[in-house]
Amino acid sequence: MSETIITVTGSADTHHAPERAIVQLALGFEGPQRQDVFEQTRELHAETSESLRALHGPVADAVTRWSADQVSVWGQRPWSQDGAQLPPVYHATTTVRARFRDFAALATWLDSVAFRDGVSVSSIDWTLTSSTQAALQADARRNAIVSAREKAQSYAEALGLSTLRPIAVADPGMLGDGGGNGNSSPVGVARFASHEMATSGSGGPLDLTPADVVVSASVEARFAATA
Repeated sequence: MSETIITVTGSADTHHAPERAIVQLALGFEGPQRQDVFEQTRELHAETSESLRALHGPVADAVTRWSADQVSVWGQRPWSQDGAQLPPVYHATTTVRARFRDFAALATWLDSVAFRDGVSVSSIDWTLTSSTQAALQADARRNAIVSAREKAQSYAEALGLSTLRPIAVADPGMLGDGGGNGNSSPVGVARFASHEMATSGSGGPLDLTPADVVVSASVEARFAATA
């Protein structure tokens, strides 16, 4: 009995409220004196680190991980509009990253540091714990395979075929054009993405309203269809 080979893609999304927030700050100053600029940055770096250290302690436990280990110091001589080289300007910057489990504590902490001179909030990334992410990725992969089978079944019925036999399932791009041989293949890879939105609350801490984290999966699948 002849078989018709049907190759399809399947995809699925799953959503979950964020469980962690990773915030990154850039701290730094500029000015005509290298030592003054560095000392200002060093002092701000130390104060910010101390505030995170307090939140990382066994009592507060609002911060699960933080780092403050990058520093850059440099100078440059800018040019005026008339083409004259001006006196040197020196810069010093450091980077601070922290992962919060307590979003209310994050909002309060940002209120205390974000509007200080020399502080820039570079980003806030909303994420999941590793166990939740792994579970959602597994669900998304299973649903992507179901989606691929439903699509293949639809194609088979349109061709007047009724029996569908799976041949292969793989990560996107791995099946190629050579046809399947019936051996088992790994399931699809998941894409992990997140979105965030922060708005300022009147008279209180920032009103952080993160969107759900989206975990997506895609697969390629090959089936043999017969009448």
